[in-house]
Amino acid sequence: MHRKPKQHWQEDAIALSSAAAGANVVHPNTVAQTVTDPAIIDRGCLYAEAINQTRPLAKPGAEALRIADMVRDGTARPHGLTQTVAERMATSGRSLDSFINGANPRGKAAEVVVTSDYRALHVGHDTGIVNPPEHVAQNLRDIRLAPDAASRKDLVFAFETKNGDVLWKYNGQVKTGGAQYVSDTLVEMAKTPGYGKVGYVDARYVNPDGTPRVAPDAFTSGQARRLQGAEVRLRGVSNLEKRADQLMADIESGKRDGLAPVARQELQQLRDDIAAAYRARGVVSHIGGGAVIAAASAAVVSLVVQLATEGKVDAKTVGKSAGTGAIFGAGGAAADASFYHFGTEVRELVPEAATEFAKQGVAIGFCVLAVGTDLISEIRAACRGDVTVAGAVGGTAAKTALDLLPLVMAPLGLAGLPVLVGAQVGGRWLIGKTREADRVLEQAIAADVALAENITQRMTAFTQVVEDMTADCVDTDALFNQVMGPDSCEPWMRLHLLKN
Repeated sequence: MHRKPKQHWQEDAIALSSAAAGANVVHPNTVAQTVTDPAIIDRGCLYAEAINQTRPLAKPGAEALRIADMVRDGTARPHGLTQTVAERMATSGRSLDSFINGANPRGKAAEVVVTSDYRALHVGHDTGIVNPPEHVAQNLRDIRLAPDAASRKDLVFAFETKNGDVLWKYNGQVKTGGAQYVSDTLVEMAKTPGYGKVGYVDARYVNPDGTPRVAPDAFTSGQARRLQGAEVRLRGVSNLEKRADQLMADIESGKRDGLAPVARQELQQLRDDIAAAYRARGVVSHIGGGAVIAAASAAVVSLVVQLATEGKVDAKTVGKSAGTGAIFGAGGAAADASFYHFGTEVRELVPEAATEFAKQGVAIGFCVLAVGTDLISEIRAACRGDVTVAGAVGGTAAKTALDLLPLVMAPLGLAGLPVLVGAQVGGRWLIGKTREADRVLEQAIAADVALAENITQRMTAFTQVVEDMTADCVDTDALFNQVMGPDSCEPWMRLHLLKN
C-alpha cells in the first residue's frame, strides 16, 4: 500500500530526533581521572608546601615578638638586626617567585622539599629520609623556612609546650650542589659557633647509618673523613635536587596557567583521553554505536506513535524509521568527529573545548533539520486540508519544542535517552489525539450547520406557501365583491383569511 506523504515526513522527523539522541549518547563524554602517580602527587605536595611558605609566620602580637627575638638571635649579619626589622620579617610573607628568582633559588626550593618531607614524617608518613631522627616529636606544630635570608640555619620548627605556648627553634642547613661544595660548607658550618651540625642533603650522600656515602656520585673518602671529623649529622632527603628543580618548573608553569601540578596532570590526562577517543578506531566505534542507538530509538518511537494514533502497526514504516535513524545516527557520529578535528586543527581549540564544540554543532544541526522537516510536514498537511492553518502553526510550535529536547537532554547522555524517547512518543501522541478531537469537533459543527441550513430552507418554503395562500385569499375576496357587489353584506359579515 502506498504510504501517505504526511506519514513519510513524520517518520523523518522521528528519525532525526532519534539520531540527535544517538549522537548525544555516543559522544565521547570523557571525565578527568584521579591522578594516582606518586611522583605527581609528591609534586602537588611540594607545590602546596611552597604556597604555605608564602604566609607570614605570625600576626602582629606577642607571638610575633617571640619570633622576632629568635630571628635576631639567629641572624648571621655582622651588625645584627633591629627589633623593628625582625618583627617585620616575622609578620611578612614571601612571594612564590622567591623560589625561582634571587641569588640561590634552587637552594630555597630545596628547603621547601625538606620542609615538606619533614612535615609528612611528623604525621607518620614514610618519606624515604635516610638517617631520620630517632625520635619524632609529637608536639610539632609547624615547620617554616627561616624568615631571615642571612640566618645561620635554614629551617624553623615550632613546638607546642605543655602550657599551650609555641616555642620556635632554628634547625639545620639545607645543602645542594656537588660533593666538594657540600662537604666544604658543612664542615665549615660545624666548626662555626651557632650554626649547628645538622645538614640536610640529597640522599645519595648518606649511608643508611648516617655516615657520609663514598661513591662516584657521592663523597670521596677524604671528604667523608672530614665530615665525620667535624661530627656533621647528615639527613638524606630522597632526590632532593631533582625534586627542587621540578618544584621550580612547576612554579613557573603555575604562573602561566594558574594550575597546581595535580590539576595540570588531570587536565593533561583528560586531553589525552579525548584525543584517543577521536582517533580512527574510536570514531568507527562511535559511528556504529550512533547507528544502533538511533535505529532502535526511531523504531520504538515509530511503533508507539503508530499504535497510539492509528491503532495498528505497519512493519515497513517501522523498518523505514529504523533505517533512516541508523543513517542519521551514523552521520551524526561522523559529523561529531569532523567538528572535533575542525575545532582542534582549524580553530586551534584545546581538546575539551573542541569536543564541546562538536557536541553542540551536531545537536544544533540535527535540531534544525528536525524542525525544518516538521515545518514542511505541517505546511503540506495544511495545503492538503488535513489541518487548519492555525492547527499547523500550533503543531509546528509543539513539534519544535520536541525537536529541541535533545539539546536540553544532552548532558544526561544515555540516562536521558528513555526520557527523550518517552517525550517524543507522548508529545506526538498528544498532538495526534488533539487533532483527532479537533476533527470530531469540526464534523459535529459541520453537522449542526447543515441542520441549521435545512431548517432555514424549510422555513423559507413554508413562508412561501403562506404567502401563496394569502394571495389566493385576496383574489377570492375580490371575486366575491365583484359578483355580489360591495354592499351585499355588512363589513362584519365579510370573510377574511388573516395572515398570522
